Formats: sequence, structure tokens, C-alpha cells
Amino acid sequence: MKSLAVIILDDDAFLLKALQRTIHQIFSDVEIITTTDINEFWQLLNTKQDVDIVLSDYLMPQMNGLDVLEQCSSQTPYPVRALLTGDMTLSTTMQQPNVVHACLAKPFNEADITALFNNVAALKSLPFTFDMREQLGAMTRFSVCPIILKELRDLLQSNEFDLHDIANIVSQKPIIAAKLLQFANSAYLGFVGPASSIDEAVSRLGTTILMAMITFLSVIKNFESFIAADVHEKHLNIAANYASCVKCFAKLAGFNLHDQELLFSVALLSFVGKIILLSQVESDAPGEHVQTVSNGYVSANFISAYVLKLWGYDTKICNLLMSCHDLNGTDDNDLTPFTHILYIVRQVIFDKQPPMQLRAYCESTGVDSLLCHLISEFDWNSYTS
Repeated sequence: MKSLAVIILDDDAFLLKALQRTIHQIFSDVEIITTTDINEFWQLLNTKQDVDIVLSDYLMPQMNGLDVLEQCSSQTPYPVRALLTGDMTLSTTMQQPNVVHACLAKPFNEADITALFNNVAALKSLPFTFDMREQLGAMTRFSVCPIILKELRDLLQSNEFDLHDIANIVSQKPIIAAKLLQFANSAYLGFVGPASSIDEAVSRLGTTILMAMITFLSVIKNFESFIAADVHEKHLNIAANYASCVKCFAKLAGFNLHDQELLFSVALLSFVGKIILLSQVESDAPGEHVQTVSNGYVSANFISAYVLKLWGYDTKICNLLMSCHDLNGTDDNDLTPFTHILYIVRQVIFDKQPPMQLRAYCESTGVDSLLCHLISEFDWNSYTS
């Protein structure tokens, strides 16, 4: 894990020592600075330039933690912002868009701390510039990892589950369950015959696509008060069409089912950033950083990678999100074929690039000959009409 620096603010000195001890037991090389005084906290934050995480307690006599983190978002936006609270009602509230990146419940446990620090370390290893990290950190509408995603991830990692267990968790969110069932019965994945239950939908989609769909639907739900329902629906359909096209192209290119599903998920998840970006722009009083972040698909992909890494998504998916706008976007040979497919489909669907012209360009830049051939042979009309 990359070395991290964290500043922790809490008026309870005993808890500070306990938290510091717990973190050091898990990550011995993490630099931890603690303070009980709000003025010292601001001095530390202003003088120390390499802080990766700011962790603040919620209930403090001088200033509550939400106000602290809100000020951090404008004053020092680079660090990841985490709130420490014993109020589980507040924890649930954090699911709604706000300035908090992560929420640690009291009494804190090693699993939550480990997940937060590992995600921040992985985020630090992604190819973000400092300026981009500051722009992303300045977003004031950010929801912590949806509870349903955490529950599903914990279940899948336990290796002690069946599809009915997954369906039970999904069924607890009726709106998401209904959308999943609708999607499983749509033409996007080319299934024959209807799925009549969530169990069937889960079986049909598979865990990789299921997690991507639930992530995207959770983002839509979290930001529904900022963006009109018809706009959400429009982007859901555009994203599903793009992901379906990517999967079909990958299948014709000979990619195995696992890689097809991975590419489908990356394509779908690229719209997570688009939805979040739209919510920032639609604000009545948008932050200044909105004007410094373009509303094109490239910047949306960077937002997606930033958010999903903090939500515990695999680094491979995040790297693909950051590289799929450029044929030479990655220097990882294992990721190059994936990047090329995502790039090719994006060019035709979103940039309206004529296939023959795109094929000529790809051939001139050394793209695999099979992919180049498929550009001119693929049935693009099914996805662009």
C-alpha cells in the first residue's frame, strides 16, 4: 500500500488515541496527526501539503464534522473526507449527496478502516494529476458507497452464497429491483424469453453486470432530486445501449464471456460520472470547480473512476475508465485490447465517426487487425439508429 498521511479531528482525546492505535495496528507506515482543537486542525491542514485523508468526528462543541468537511472541500479539496459518527441515523443520511466521501461508524471496526485506507491508497496510485484530484475533491455532491453495494460485496466475498441470497438483498430496494427486472427483459443483452422474478434476473445478468447495474441505478436514485426523471431515464438508455454495443463487439472479437461482461460494466459505469456531473451543473448555485471541469465524456470518466475507487471498485475497472477515450490511454499491454474496443465503440456512437474512416485511423496506429476489420463489418445501425 502507498504511504498515506491522515489528520484526525475529535474533541475526545481518549478516542483519538484508540483510533490512532487501531490504524497503526493495521497500517504501520501511515502518518497520523491528531488534534482536539479546531484552530490547530486548520493550521495543520494549511501547512501540511501531502494530506491524503481528513477524518473528523461529527459531534464536537466547536463545530460539527459536516461543517468541518464542507469547509475542507473548498479550502483544501485534495484529501479524501471521512466522517466519524455514532449516530446511525446520520450514517443513513450520508447516502444522500453531500461533502462526505466516507462514513466510519462508532464504535469503529478494522474492516471499515481497512477498506477506507486501501481505497485511498489505490486512488493515489491512479493516474490523476494533482489539479484533477483537487477538482474532483471539490465536488460538493458526493454520496458514500450505497449500503446495497456494500452488502452485496460482502456477500460475494464470503464465497458462501447462492443467487437467492443475492436476490434477497436486491429485493430490499424495490425501485432498483424493478429496474433490474426491466433491464433483464430488455433487448440490450439479447436474452430469449422473459425473466419473471428477481431470482431469474440475477441469474440472467450474472454478478459482474449485476453489480454495475446496481451501482448505476443507485447513483441515479441518489441524485434524483437534482436531475429530472426523464433525463435520468435518457442517460440510462444511452448507457445501456453503449454497454450492449461494447459487449456485442467484444463477443465478435473473440473475447470470453468474463471479459465481455467486464467491458459491458466499464461502459455502463462510465455514465456514473456523467450523472454526478449533471447534478453539479444543474445546481442553482454551482461551485466554481464546475467551470473548470468540462462536461464532456472524458471528464465524466475521470469522475467515475474517482467515485468508484472510493467505493471499492477494482483498480482495473478504474484504469479502463480513465483510458478508454484514447487509443494510447494505457501503457498496460493487458488492458490495451479492452481500451481499444471501448474507444472504437465510443467513436462511432458518441462522436459519429464514420466506420471506414475510423478503421483507417486504427490501422495507421497499429490496432489489432481483427478489431480493424470488425469496425467496417459490425452492425452499427442497431445501436446508432
